[in-house]
Amino acid sequence: MGPRPGRAAAELDAALTRGELRHAIALADELRSERARPIDLRTAARFLPLIAEASPGEFDMWAIRWLRRWLSETPTPTIDQAVDVASGLAALPVEPDAIAALQELVR
Repeated sequence: MGPRPGRAAAELDAALTRGELRHAIALADELRSERARPIDLRTAARFLPLIAEASPGEFDMWAIRWLRRWLSETPTPTIDQAVDVASGLAALPVEPDAIAALQELVR
C-alpha cells in the first residue's frame, strides 16, 4: 500500500533524507503519476549522491539526464553555468557535498 494522496511529496523528502534510494524512486514515480509531470529539479538533484554511492554504474546516466533537464528548464542558461553544473555533477561521486553547489544553481 502506498502513501495517501498528497503525502507522497513529504514521504519522498523523508526517504531522500534517510538515503533510502529505492523507496525514493518508487515515491517519485508515484508523484509523477499523481501530478502528470516529473518531480522538480531540486528534488531530482537529491537522488544523485545516493545513486553515486549505491549504484556507481548508473551514475553517469542519471547525471546526464539531470543535466539535460537543467538545460531545458533553465530559462537562459549560459555555457559558463553549464560548465559549472557539469563539473559539479562530475565531482559528486567523490565529493557528495558538491550537491549544495548544484542546488544553488537550480534556484
